Amino acid sequence: MTEDRSGRTDTIPLSRGDLRWIFPEVRDPGTVRGALSEADAQVRALVRHLGVLPGGVGGGLEFHRVEGIVVAGLFGAAEAEGLAFTAELYFPRRCPWDLRWGPPWEVTAEVMAVCDQVRECGGHILAERAGTFTTPLEAAGGLVEATAWLLDRGVTEPPASWRSRDDARCRGATP
Repeated sequence: MTEDRSGRTDTIPLSRGDLRWIFPEVRDPGTVRGALSEADAQVRALVRHLGVLPGGVGGGLEFHRVEGIVVAGLFGAAEAEGLAFTAELYFPRRCPWDLRWGPPWEVTAEVMAVCDQVRECGGHILAERAGTFTTPLEAAGGLVEATAWLLDRGVTEPPASWRSRDDARCRGATP
């Protein structure tokens, strides 16, 4: 388990986390964990294919838990040559104090170019997909589909080709 520099977020590998942090009333934890393990393997395969360090502790999927809150989101990332391939499963909130748990759960996947023009930008989305789900098993299945989509994108198109699509021009503060 690692903690970010602000001391506010714990990062915990899927294998060491508790599914109830995302799915408090999960009825079929073995099936859900099996699906999440498949998504984890796909993130790890993407990291290996790109030949880069994973975007977190040890690669694969990780729970991110905010200090003082018992809930978490599940995230995976691989970064290479100015690109970030990310997937996440979480339940949406209206504000930081909204402590409702899912359903619904949301799954997103993005291929993003890191902005090298403006520090505040964060990046330019080159491809994305998202879905909303009403059961833990559907959400886990959605994450499997999202990570398979990311793996396919990373394997079939080299990073330089993705970067060539980044025609966004940021305005505002300079780096």
